Amino acid sequence: MTRYQIITFNEKIKEQFFDFCNEASLQDDPAAVNMWADDWQVHSHTLPYILTKSDRYSAPAGKFFIVLHDSKIVGCSGIYFSDFNSQLALAGCRTWINKEHRNQSLVRDYLLPAQRGWAIDRNASAVGLTFNDYNKNLINTWKRTRLGEKRPPRQPYHLFYNNFNEVDFPVTIQYTKQWIIYEKLDPNFDFDWISIQCK
Repeated sequence: MTRYQIITFNEKIKEQFFDFCNEASLQDDPAAVNMWADDWQVHSHTLPYILTKSDRYSAPAGKFFIVLHDSKIVGCSGIYFSDFNSQLALAGCRTWINKEHRNQSLVRDYLLPAQRGWAIDRNASAVGLTFNDYNKNLINTWKRTRLGEKRPPRQPYHLFYNNFNEVDFPVTIQYTKQWIIYEKLDPNFDFDWISIQCK
């Protein structure tokens, strides 16, 4: 039986995780460029830079999660409170799953539930996922089951179990055009998305 474990990025696993980032950067994937650079210390877009030279994923404002298969790192993803609304936690940030594990629902069943739980524990009012132009089609996987796809129904611990919201225009987050979907944890959560609409 396949065993997966979620841990948090820390100094003890840093070297192993940076090797994982370096390997990921060699993949033919638009997001790979953000995973690594040999001189990452001067490239603020790289994941090692963000993890070690910024506080985006540091307590209390954020956390970065790593998926282990046995003792091997096979995936990662972070969550942090947004700069534009202190009650909105942005999950699924910098997500990367090794190709051989992409059919294991690691994001759906491990990373996002852990991040949703983190947001609930910190009294967030909503949890959002953002997408770039190149992967915004992934939003459809949250809306419906694709033709012929056999996927277990969402459980109460899953993100979007019973509350799916979509902003129908792009917004600017971290100086980047993004598309966003979100779950309200507080039914009274409201935000003027037009205030950050991508021009």
